Order: sequence, then C-alpha cells, then structure tokens
Amino acid sequence: MSSIDDRLTRLEYYMKLLLNTAEMDQYPYYKMLIERGLTEEEGKETERICEELTNELTEQKAQGYVMFEHLLTLFAGQLNEKLEVHETIFALHRQGLYKSLMSEFINIMKKHEID
Repeated sequence: MSSIDDRLTRLEYYMKLLLNTAEMDQYPYYKMLIERGLTEEEGKETERICEELTNELTEQKAQGYVMFEHLLTLFAGQLNEKLEVHETIFALHRQGLYKSLMSEFINIMKKHEID
C-alpha cells in the first residue's frame, strides 16, 4: 500500500494532466482556481461576490443607472488576492458565468482602455 504522500503526489500529477486537456479550455475560471490553489471556500467567496454584484447591477439598471464603474471597483476590492482582476473577469465571461456582470465589466475596461 502506498503512503499518503505518494497518493497525494499522484493526484497532483493527475490534476496537472487534466488541466491540460482540451476540455479545460471550456472552463477557464475553474482552471484558474485550480492553478492558483484556491480553496473551496475561497472559490465560493468569489461566487458570492459575483452574485451580490449581479443583483446590484440588475437593481441599478432597473432604476435607470447607466454607469457601473463602482461595481467594478467593489469587485476588484473584494477579489481574493490569489486572483488577478482582469484575468478573472475574462475567465468568468468565457466560461459563461455571471455573463451580464462580466460583460459590463469588460465594456468598462474597454471604455477606459484598461488591459
């Protein structure tokens, strides 16, 4: 029977192989979470932030707001330090998560020429 360390090393190797499969290209956000070593709690915290900001965006649009830079600022300020803001936004968008919020953020970045 192999040791826990051997099993863990093997699992890490398998994860690296899985991350390089073509299918992972369809899940850039999940891939980024794995590569950056986020815990489940940290991943769920990012999702909670996105949920809250999506709800805020919906409410503000219903009230006639057209400027949402402050939501991007809130997102950037709350995002886990292991994640880069712009990369996270594009990964979430490509994966189809929080599409309206991420589209708004991308438009803001393009408008202000933020890369």
